[in-house]
Amino acid sequence: MADKPLPKGITLRKDGRYMGRFMYRGEKFTVYGENPRKVKKELDNLRYEVEHSMYEKPSNITVDAWFWEWISTYKSRTIKPTTLERYQSYYKNHLQTPLGNKRLVDIRANDIQKILNAMADQNFAKGTIKLARVALNGMFEQARKNKLIKENPLSDVTIPNGAGKRQRTSLTRQEQELVLEYMQTYAPKYYTLYALALCTGMRRGELLGLRWQDVDFSKRMIHVTGTLAKLSARGSKPYRGTPKTKTSYRDIPMTREAYEILKCERKEQLRVKMQQGEQWKPLEGLEDLVFLSQTGKPQSRSNIEHANQRIKKQIEKDGKEITPFSFHSLRHTFATRAIENGMNPQTLKAILGHSSLSMTMDLYSHVMEDTKAQEMEKMRNML
Repeated sequence: MADKPLPKGITLRKDGRYMGRFMYRGEKFTVYGENPRKVKKELDNLRYEVEHSMYEKPSNITVDAWFWEWISTYKSRTIKPTTLERYQSYYKNHLQTPLGNKRLVDIRANDIQKILNAMADQNFAKGTIKLARVALNGMFEQARKNKLIKENPLSDVTIPNGAGKRQRTSLTRQEQELVLEYMQTYAPKYYTLYALALCTGMRRGELLGLRWQDVDFSKRMIHVTGTLAKLSARGSKPYRGTPKTKTSYRDIPMTREAYEILKCERKEQLRVKMQQGEQWKPLEGLEDLVFLSQTGKPQSRSNIEHANQRIKKQIEKDGKEITPFSFHSLRHTFATRAIENGMNPQTLKAILGHSSLSMTMDLYSHVMEDTKAQEMEKMRNML
């Protein structure tokens, strides 16, 4: 059966795309596409606009020029500095090379889809790919509103499946006791930080950004009102930013252990401050933090991570087995203990600061999976 002839004015290019072209008053007008019928329709619409003086010449602005204009004008004052940095990182690492020198008007959904698919092939998490798409969509949508392009190419882009969610890790009761024991021996300055994480389920940034004014000893309540953040640029200083989400603003009742931990930390910090004298030099605006170094500076995330690695190596060196864990595992461990002790989902959601109940229920399903055999064992005398 012979191939169906192409519409008049439409040709097939070597790269597999279809091209439609016409001349008007000595100027050439061209349309490209994957489907000959769509190309013909776009070509007819373009011809009508040109012949009736309705045509607006497309902007020659490149993706690179528009991205930085969008960041500077529309985003720098509306999103968190850490989110802004993430957008810039996505662009530099994944978009600038393949798209930067191209005109905005020449970008098609297929170009974006290939980039997101490549991220999936490199085992980026689906959540990371989704955030990259959010940034791209915002950039192109603003370009559409500014009439730099007619359509947002992201409307036809799907999010590919990337790497699965990282396995949630929580420690057993014996393991958490082992971690605290080794922390007290081999990294004592981080002991109270780890212990409070296990008592409250707070995120690392929330703990590092906790101020004494947020600790109400009389009512035995911790008010989570901020997080310690730091940009990756060399020389940038840590700062206290807003919590992760609106629901991250929360009050956490202190357990007896948490109360004692904070009381001891307060007493120790005052002792060190007196001892250090002029060597105590806290950063402006961060003088009231609960967790400070020997010189009054905020605790470093990298130093905490190094301590974590040191503890794990020492445990292995001593021939003891332990589940691989990170600092964030302490948050999951708190949640696991709460579920094991019968805390209801809504209460746990509020204490953890989850934005949706489904996030909390994921924790319940994870714990229940581990305890199914134990629970079924209780049924052995049924018959």
